[in-house]
Amino acid sequence: MRKRQIHLDFHTPSLPFQLGKEFDKKAFQQTLLNAHVDSITLTGRCHHGHIYYDTKLPARHPQMQGDFLMDQIDAVHEVGIKAPVYLTVGWDSFSADSHREWLQRSIDGSLYGFDSNLELSPGWKMLCFNSDYLEYLKAQIIDTILHVGPKLDGLFFDILWQNPCYCPNCIQKMTKEGFDPENKDEVLLFAEKTQELTKKEIYEVVREYNKECTVFFNEGNVTPKIKKNMDNYSHIEIESLPSGYWGYQHFPITVRYAKTLNNPYLGMTAKFHQSWADFGSLKNEVALEYETMLCLAHGAGCSIGDQLKPQGVLEQETYDRIGKVYGLIEKYEHLIEEIESMADIAIMHPECSLKQSEYTTALAGAVNSLNESHLQFDIIDDQAELNKYRLLILVDDFVMDEQLNNKLEKFVNQGGKIFSTYQSALLLDNNFPSWWPCRNQGKNQYNPSYFINDTLNTIKQNEIIMHSSSLKVVNNNGKTLAYEGHPFYQRNYAHYYSHYQAPLNKKTTNPVLVENESVIYSTFPLFSLYKEIGNIAYKQIVIESINRLLGNESVFCTSLPSTADFIVNHQPGHKRLILTVLHYIPERRSLKVETIEEKIPLFNQEIEVNLNALYQQLNLEERAKLSVFDETSNQEVSSKIVDGKLRFTIEKIDGFNIISINYE
Repeated sequence: MRKRQIHLDFHTPSLPFQLGKEFDKKAFQQTLLNAHVDSITLTGRCHHGHIYYDTKLPARHPQMQGDFLMDQIDAVHEVGIKAPVYLTVGWDSFSADSHREWLQRSIDGSLYGFDSNLELSPGWKMLCFNSDYLEYLKAQIIDTILHVGPKLDGLFFDILWQNPCYCPNCIQKMTKEGFDPENKDEVLLFAEKTQELTKKEIYEVVREYNKECTVFFNEGNVTPKIKKNMDNYSHIEIESLPSGYWGYQHFPITVRYAKTLNNPYLGMTAKFHQSWADFGSLKNEVALEYETMLCLAHGAGCSIGDQLKPQGVLEQETYDRIGKVYGLIEKYEHLIEEIESMADIAIMHPECSLKQSEYTTALAGAVNSLNESHLQFDIIDDQAELNKYRLLILVDDFVMDEQLNNKLEKFVNQGGKIFSTYQSALLLDNNFPSWWPCRNQGKNQYNPSYFINDTLNTIKQNEIIMHSSSLKVVNNNGKTLAYEGHPFYQRNYAHYYSHYQAPLNKKTTNPVLVENESVIYSTFPLFSLYKEIGNIAYKQIVIESINRLLGNESVFCTSLPSTADFIVNHQPGHKRLILTVLHYIPERRSLKVETIEEKIPLFNQEIEVNLNALYQQLNLEERAKLSVFDETSNQEVSSKIVDGKLRFTIEKIDGFNIISINYE
């Protein structure tokens, strides 16, 4: 898969002039070449419903002369650049305006749409895949494939999701298939089934006419639900514009799951300061550098979004900026060829819980806690093989079925460890498994209450306020590491103490952190708490628990600040580890947008590698010869082995630094 891609939107309404009137093939080619671009996704059909190639279909853009799509494809193919074709699916103004009966409807009859669901609001309206629109769409897909012919590199299908829809078609089909339209859960299941089947139908249409082009469906996120259609994807593209509503939290979560799916994957940001079609804006260069280098660090290709203006000319300032960051990607992209994650910790995705949460505050808090502590971890689903991991984390509210319970019990019986918080690992009967270190006694009456720390030596605080509900548990052949403390009373109108919660009144015998040989469990939702409040003590409880479970035998230890990303991959074909350090600090200086303006350099950062743990993870002989090389400065790095630890210093990290540890 190409690693320096452009996603070139072209959502263009009717115009007062000829579409693409200033397009110049040579200028188009040279701009992309100068920007180190190796693939560009070009628009065949846009959200306005217009088609951009020469067709007899009525949705052909009214101001297009000739064949604008093929002019672009031929231009980039001539200089060795690939050109997948973009086709919108869920948004189509041309169809929405002429076929109101094809629109998705919410339970009150209002429309689903972008920006607003009002009839007179600007923006897109969602088309329903249970209407005749799907046949209209498939006819256009076939037309596109036949028109582009052997020049078709791939197809990018956008906006492929079905909301819980109450249009007449959906109600009729739900009733026929045994779903209850008055049950919101069943309507949601029906919508998910519709989305799944639509992808399969479209994929079958594509493969009937083209056996080899790449195929990707953009449904807004990449979560375990994608597994139902994984055979319909050639690769994964993670749309994640940090300055848009995604934020800088989204990509680190999503990519850590995507990399476990055994498909090529890339991260997609954009050149805009805010989000798509923010014309007249340009993302800060340092922010764009971080976003693309973070993709590379996680083994992902890069895609930068842009929108071509109707005249058909690429903006020079945009591609000068893209060229600077893609020059870096081109220099280092060989370091992510055929890599494997060095994660020895896995977080189970909460969507696999019986409560099925696609995104939770707890998941974000877990990713932040581990990433800031420079631990190597993946996010996995309940179908993943667990034996490659030393530790599994269940975050805050992960309710299990019996099948997963059996899988986890087998994991711990084979030496695996589990760290779990709050309601995670509860079964359907609201009890913990028999092999758990405690038994559930129901919800705690106090919220908030106190975590009394007697045994966690790295936390220099005995009394820690926990601003959340919690469970009350009793030991089940476990060891209590911390006890609950009660405030003088619950704060209410009748009695309150100063500005906030009442101070500690007494330490109880109620366990709040308990362990056995394989499990450490906290009664508090530590991950949600850390994401919501950011109290470092919550993160310290997590990390101290992880270290106890791993016997303080983490493979990597660093002096890096918590603001740094530290990602390690293995290139077995080259017999080396690739360590990427990034130090860019996103800030929300405005009310709406997160961004980065400056790099913050770091100096003399120490890295320590536990060789015993490393050799075990890689199945290497203990006599392996090791050398350290700075890929950024292209020079050897002095290192030494002390007490079974490989130690070296990175002298300077100017935004990023890439180190390889080579073994023979």
